[in-house]
Amino acid sequence: MNSNVIWHDTECGAYAADLEAWERLASESEGPILELGCGTGRVALHLARRGHEVWAVDLDAELIAALGERAAADGLPVHTERADVRQLDLGREFGLVIAAMQFIQMIGAEPERVDALRRVAAHLQPGGRLAAAILDGLPRDLWDAPAPLPDVREVDGRVYSSLPADLIADGQRLELRRLRQEISVDGTMAETEHAESLWLLDADSLERETAAAGLEARNRIQVPPMNGYIGSVIVVAEWVR
Repeated sequence: MNSNVIWHDTECGAYAADLEAWERLASESEGPILELGCGTGRVALHLARRGHEVWAVDLDAELIAALGERAAADGLPVHTERADVRQLDLGREFGLVIAAMQFIQMIGAEPERVDALRRVAAHLQPGGRLAAAILDGLPRDLWDAPAPLPDVREVDGRVYSSLPADLIADGQRLELRRLRQEISVDGTMAETEHAESLWLLDADSLERETAAAGLEARNRIQVPPMNGYIGSVIVVAEWVR
């Protein structure tokens, strides 16, 4: 298992606060499900284990390969594709398209998001829905929350720890900086810094962008904070032809 996969699993794999919402949306939908920015399959595998046919796309070749291997090992109905969402062309339609863990805010600024949303709309069957989780604006209490504990995972005797160290907002983006520590079997520790950036976006703005892509806003689902993870809102929009 390469380090890219390990760090993704460490920092994202334990998050579960949104799974009930994705289960409910999947149970209300007909046809296969598409997950955008699937990573190593936290959501895709969860839904496949519950009997749903899932297609999963990610631009990272290592993450999508890891998901494919895990799905095959468990005999799960997950189809994987390496793809850029802004140029998505799978040649099929879906009853539900999922974008979990603020993925839509990683795509780019508004013009790039709208382009991606248009590609999503082209992959929805009539009545199909997009459900996208976002950090709704810039919550005032984001900096007042208790200091989070590190995300920790052990792989082959090595311990991987990722500690959220700082949040920086510049008016358009929110940057999360992490301190990554890898402790080898002999106790040697290596430290690196890692940063991820989100474009700031609120639910009202995302609904306007989905409308520009031909989708109609339907409802919002609140996802509560959990074990050091911030809360989010899932914006649901429908393709009506």
